[in-house]
Amino acid sequence: MQSLKYYDYIQRLCLMDDILMAKCFAGHNECVDVLVRVILGRDDLTIESSEIQKTLKSLWRSVVLDIHATDTDKRKYNVEFQRWDKGASPERARFNASMIDVNSLKPGQDFTELPEVYVIFITEHDVLGYGLPLYQIDRVIRANNQPFADRSHIIYVNGECRDESTPLGRLVHDLFCRNAGEMYYEALAERVSYLKEQRKGVKEMSGVMEEIFAEQEKKHEAAMKKGFAERMIEGGKLALQEIAEYSGLSLSTVRRLAKKLEASQN
Repeated sequence: MQSLKYYDYIQRLCLMDDILMAKCFAGHNECVDVLVRVILGRDDLTIESSEIQKTLKSLWRSVVLDIHATDTDKRKYNVEFQRWDKGASPERARFNASMIDVNSLKPGQDFTELPEVYVIFITEHDVLGYGLPLYQIDRVIRANNQPFADRSHIIYVNGECRDESTPLGRLVHDLFCRNAGEMYYEALAERVSYLKEQRKGVKEMSGVMEEIFAEQEKKHEAAMKKGFAERMIEGGKLALQEIAEYSGLSLSTVRRLAKKLEASQN
């Protein structure tokens, strides 16, 4: 019953959508292999390990990476799927690379032991705006145009370029394709078919959908309670304890709202 409830919604998803992306690539290095090999144009690498939506932390900030992977030669990859242009800014790419560096080097290791890192953004639109299917950004020495060999690379894949006569174009097609039967890359097609067409896979996806919608309902309910409490606070006719009882919020939460409203009015 639950599977049928979300079936139509699941069929509208493609790999650019977080829900399907996470289920497709989680625990399936062969699918990550396809991404990295095609984007880099290399057949001589193999993904050894990968994690989906991995949180990397530093002293002040943290970041959640869509895909964080390592190959057998210890190169590291971050692949980000971005529907919105603002989520794929050059500064975001720079930050992701720095977070991978910070989390890669152990105490006592020399800086030369940092791994080679690829930060890859797959974007729905041509974020950089030059009409190219792929952009690879590497540092160079301006004076002589020679590579600055820090082994840090940023790549943007333009989701608007879907030339199915090229390996990259076929990959981009697959990432936006909703029908597994129309996909080119076998590993991706098999996984998407399982998640969208086979009973067990649809049940897995439906479980994820159930959790997401339940969380959204909680957030909506919390927002409604907060708005109700704020209106009563502004009315000034009830004690904060009474407002907490009527709104269903904790007294400490109501006190914070009252302080915030007071500060905004001063």
